[in-house]
Amino acid sequence: MKPRNRFEKAVAASNGKLTALSPKAVEWAVSNVIVHIAFRTSGHNCTCGDCGAKFDHKGKGKTVCCPHCGHRLQVRDTLKRKEVQSAYFSSLEVVDGLQVQRVFLLRAVCRKGMMLKTSCMEVCRLWLNAEGKMAVTSRARTLGWYVDSFNWCTGIDLKILSEVHWVISDTYVYPRYKVLPELRRNGMRGRLPDDCHPARLMKALLTDSRIETMMKSKDLQAVAYFVSRPLDLDTCWQSYKVAARHHYRPSDYGLWCDTVRLLEQCEKDIHNAKYVCPIDLKAAHDNWLDKRNKAAEKRRSQEQMLRAKAKETDFYREKSRYFGIVISDDDIEISVLDSIEAFQAEGSSLHHCVFQCEYYAKVDSVILSAHDRQGNRIETVEFSLSQGKVIQSRGLCNSNTEYHDRIVGLVNANAYRFLEARTPA
Repeated sequence: MKPRNRFEKAVAASNGKLTALSPKAVEWAVSNVIVHIAFRTSGHNCTCGDCGAKFDHKGKGKTVCCPHCGHRLQVRDTLKRKEVQSAYFSSLEVVDGLQVQRVFLLRAVCRKGMMLKTSCMEVCRLWLNAEGKMAVTSRARTLGWYVDSFNWCTGIDLKILSEVHWVISDTYVYPRYKVLPELRRNGMRGRLPDDCHPARLMKALLTDSRIETMMKSKDLQAVAYFVSRPLDLDTCWQSYKVAARHHYRPSDYGLWCDTVRLLEQCEKDIHNAKYVCPIDLKAAHDNWLDKRNKAAEKRRSQEQMLRAKAKETDFYREKSRYFGIVISDDDIEISVLDSIEAFQAEGSSLHHCVFQCEYYAKVDSVILSAHDRQGNRIETVEFSLSQGKVIQSRGLCNSNTEYHDRIVGLVNANAYRFLEARTPA
């Protein structure tokens, strides 16, 4: 790809000035990026994947130290004789006043009885200037769905920055790095945040003063979270400043940001330390979530009641002739639900959908409520006028109670009363 502007021309000119990666950086990557393993068979015979030497290990721990080379190894109970690993890592350098993240692919082959073999190939380079502009030089990609589909025979040339470059550059960074003076000024020195994309971090430091503030205060956990979630930063920045003034640092920024959003939905002051600096973050989150859910449920019930009121006239015209019908025996009393409010109370008490599903609007049905002599609700009964019988009777959470058959039998035995009320005299 040909350079299209002054910045890309500078990148293309600086691209050829980079030298080979230092052996110390490769050595660090071999030690920290790949997994070092020990092959263990059922006879507790272990083979070091680094030096190829054999030793016995009968312990139950997941790691062991090789007595020959001294490397810490992860124990693998396997009969495999070969293990191949691939991993990306990066180095940060400065060339001609441009910041560059160099991305390498490290390939390691562990084979029983042989020394660990590694190879390192550079894949791409992400470039930034002091204003935060970005460009990429990369090897050409071959046709395929895999991220690693690079043509290793091509050179590293100017390309269009794609999602693949963002994915593979989210890697470990060699700790001996060099950065632009502007990045050092904005707080990028020493240990970098864990699980934070290096290029996104550098771009954010150059373009967003809020990330600079967090970086200089050494709140690396917040930096790692907000660099990858800029919308959360827009929402929670004022609350974060309040928390920082009170020396409050959440243990989980994802949970904390969710709590701030819940506070806002509950119409609480998200600039008040009383709310944004809870002692028990999880308990506070769960408390405000419960309040938000209850408020939402109350709002939905009010909206449902408004819709029901619009049908109230039709309900009374069709069902008022059945009001007053009461069926009872020694223990149970069954009466017709005679108002919209009664339907809502019935559904709320027995936790079923007689109100939400608008059974009051069913032309062919009469809904009754079965109580005991103390007034406790037992079941809700739907009587079909066209069939002249009970078509369902539901108790708490739509379950059947011990009185189910008795209730159904009582209503069916008095079906003639509904038919008489339905037919004018």
